[in-house]
Amino acid sequence: MRPTLTALIAGLALPVAALAQTAPPDTSRAAPVPGVAPGTRPGQAAELPRLVIGAPGRCELSSGGQSQPCSSGLVYVHHRNGAVLISVQSTPTSTIGFQGNGDTQPVREEYTLELSRMHTSIDGRTAAKTVRGTCQISMTADGLTWHRATCRATDGNGLVTVMSFSGDGRQVTVARPGEEGGGTGRAPSGAAGGAPSGGTSGKPAPAAPKG
Repeated sequence: MRPTLTALIAGLALPVAALAQTAPPDTSRAAPVPGVAPGTRPGQAAELPRLVIGAPGRCELSSGGQSQPCSSGLVYVHHRNGAVLISVQSTPTSTIGFQGNGDTQPVREEYTLELSRMHTSIDGRTAAKTVRGTCQISMTADGLTWHRATCRATDGNGLVTVMSFSGDGRQVTVARPGEEGGGTGRAPSGAAGGAPSGGTSGKPAPAAPKG
């Protein structure tokens, strides 16, 4: 993708801290980052993602019109293979992730990810299926506070899964675990830069992704 979210986050200075396969701190129960990047084969070493953003808030989840548990904030992950994964935690041992490889951000406040796969992880066992749909995120112009997000995914059988996220007004946390000295930290206020666009090469990120 082109420098969308990425551009907004480019100027942020992040303190050094360790980040393995967990969400950034202070994300108010943000969902854990899935341990294996989308597209990684079983047994293949998983690379650390380029960018991880945690947005504090609450979520709602439904599948086939039936309400499902949803107990976390939102986690946005930009993997080195180009995939973007937006995840929430359903139960203490299960997560739902919406994957896409194409995104747009025509204005800084609105980000859209075109979905291609949906991932489910339960008790460490993962499954994925092909879907169509979008995730849309609304944020402040500087990308530091995420207001709302909606992911709507339809699988080959017509089953529709919908995730709705509402931010609680606090700023996102940002981590670049794949970069030296790029641990986790809260995005400082007033840090912005770059102009939004859209595409799939430089990878944008909802108000703070893709570095």
